[in-house]
Amino acid sequence: MRAKVIGAWRRLYYTLRYYRYSQVLHRLWRRVRRPTLRGKWNWCRGLTLPPVRKPSLHLPSLVAEGVGLYLRVEKFALKLLGFEERGDRFDWGKLETNIASRLGRFQLHYHEFLENISVEAGYSSPTVAVWRLLDSWLERYDCAAMAGSDAWHPYVVSRRIPVWIKLLLKCPPDRKLEERILQLLASQARWVRRNLELDLGGNHLLQNLRALAVAGAFFEGAEAAQWLETVRRYLFRELAEQILPHGEHFERAPAYHVDMLIALADIQRAAEAAGVRWAEAVKEPVSRMAVFLRKILHPDGQIPLFGDSTFDQIPHPQKVLEELGFPCGVLCPEKATSEILGDYWIFREKDNYLIFDAGPVGPDHLPAHAHADLLTLEVSWNGQRLIVDAGVFDYEDSPERAYCRSTAAHNTLEIDGENQCDVWSRFRMGRRGWPGKLFAGIDGASHWAYCTHNAYRHLGVPEVKRVIVVREQGGIVILDLAKGRGRHVLCSRLRIDGSWVVTRESARFVRVENGPAVLTITTLGENLPIEIKRADYYPLFGQRSFAWELSVRLEVDLPGAVGWFITPGTVKEVKLDCEQGRVVILREGSEDRVRVPGL
Repeated sequence: MRAKVIGAWRRLYYTLRYYRYSQVLHRLWRRVRRPTLRGKWNWCRGLTLPPVRKPSLHLPSLVAEGVGLYLRVEKFALKLLGFEERGDRFDWGKLETNIASRLGRFQLHYHEFLENISVEAGYSSPTVAVWRLLDSWLERYDCAAMAGSDAWHPYVVSRRIPVWIKLLLKCPPDRKLEERILQLLASQARWVRRNLELDLGGNHLLQNLRALAVAGAFFEGAEAAQWLETVRRYLFRELAEQILPHGEHFERAPAYHVDMLIALADIQRAAEAAGVRWAEAVKEPVSRMAVFLRKILHPDGQIPLFGDSTFDQIPHPQKVLEELGFPCGVLCPEKATSEILGDYWIFREKDNYLIFDAGPVGPDHLPAHAHADLLTLEVSWNGQRLIVDAGVFDYEDSPERAYCRSTAAHNTLEIDGENQCDVWSRFRMGRRGWPGKLFAGIDGASHWAYCTHNAYRHLGVPEVKRVIVVREQGGIVILDLAKGRGRHVLCSRLRIDGSWVVTRESARFVRVENGPAVLTITTLGENLPIEIKRADYYPLFGQRSFAWELSVRLEVDLPGAVGWFITPGTVKEVKLDCEQGRVVILREGSEDRVRVPGL
C-alpha cells in the first residue's frame, strides 16, 4: 500500500514539474470563471452585428477523410472518427446522447461533416439539406443553457467558425436564416476571444487564432479589427515556439502537423483578405511546414503514424499540399538518398523508404499526443507499408489507449517490460526520457544513422543507442545497444503490416511476402529466436486491424545488444561482430561485411 502511495505521488510530481506556471494559472482561472459562462454567453449574443466584408476571402475545403454525411429520403448515415450512425431522422440531441466519446461529440459540433455531404437522387439539394440541419442545430444549441456544453467548448467553436463561413461563402441560405447565422457567427468569435485556451496552448490555441482570423476577415469594422489584433498579439509568439526550425509542429504527431498546416494556411489567407500588415510574415512558416510534410511522406503519399496519428483524422496529405500550392514532388527517387530533417533521418531509394524518429516524444509541457516511442521507425518496401506503428484507437481512458501509447506498440527497444516514458490517463505523462544528438552519414553503398536516449536511467541503464544502416539495393541493419549495470531483459519489436504474409523459416529466420516483394528478417546474435504473434493495429480511428509482431528477447548482464537484419531474398547466416563493428552476412557463395558506425 505504501509503495503504491509513493508511486502515485512520484507520478504526480513528474507530471506537474514540467507544466508551466502560466498553464496552471490559466487553468485555475478558467475553473473560477466557469459559473459565469451563461452571463458571458448572453453578453456575446447581445452586441451589434458587424458588417460583412466585401470582397471576402476564399478558404479551401479540406475535410478529414473519416467524416461525412449521406442523406436519402427519410434516412441518413453519419460518419465521424470512431463512430457511425444510421437512422430515419437526423436528431442532434439523440446523436449527442448516442456518442459515448467526448471526441465524437466534439466532432459532431465541429460541423465539418457538412462540407462532405452527399444526397440521394430525388432528395433536396445538398445546399438545402445543410441549412436545414443547421437551422435545427440553432433551435437546440443557441441558448445560454448550452454555454457549458461540448457544443460551446472553445476548441469546438474554433473548428466550427471556419466551416460556417465557408458554407456562407459557397451557398448562403434564405435571408432570415442567414441573419440568424451571421448573428451567432459573430457571437462565436466573441466567445473564442474571451475563452482562448491559454492553459493548453499548442494546437488548441492555434485553432482559436485561426477562428478569430477567419472571422476577422469575413466581417469588418472595429470589432473584426479587435479579433485580428488578438491573432497578431499571440500568433508570432506561438509560431516561434510551435513551428520548429525544420518545419515540424512541436507536438510531433504528423496528423496534428497536417491540421496545423491547414490552420496556419487559413490564417495566412484570412490575413491577406483583411489586408493586415503582418500577413506576409505568415507565408514562410506555412512554406516550411509544407516542405517538412512533403519530405516525411511514405511512397503511398501518406504520413507515418508517429504519436497520435491515423490516416482518417486528416485530409489526404497530397490533397492538402496540392490545394495549398505545394505539389508533392518525387517520393520514389531512382537514386538512393538519405538526409537528416530536424530530428528525423530519412532514406529513400525507388519505392523503398525508412524514417527514423530520433526526436523527443513531444514538448515537455504538452505531452498530450506523445507516445513512449523514442527512437522508433517506420519502413515501406516496394511501395508497401512494411514496418508500422500502432496508430490510435481512441482518446478514452481505455486499455486500447494505454496500449497505443506504450513502448510495446512501437518499433523500438523495451527494457524490463517498462515503458520508456510513464504515459498514463488519456493524455498525461510522468517520468520521461530525452534523445541525444542524431548522427548520420554515407559509407560507400551504406547509409547510416544513430542516436541515443536516457529514458531507462531509472533502471540503471543511462544510455540506449540505436544504429541503423541501409544498404543501397540491399538490406537494413537495426541494432540496439544498452549500456549500464546489472541484469536486464531487452526486448526489441518489429510490427509488420498485416498485408504481408509472414512465414517462419527457422527459429531465427522469418520470410515476409507481399506480391512480388520477398524479404528475410533475422535477428543479430546467435540463439535469439523470433517470437511471432498477431498484434492490434489502428491505422483508422476506432477501427481494429492487425499487424504481425516480431519480437526478440535477451536477458543479459549489461552492456548488451539486440537487433535485426532485413534483406531481399534469402541469407544463410548473419553474425554481429561487435569488436570489429561489423555485421557479417553469409549468402550462397558470397560474404558481405557491413560496417556499423557507433559501435
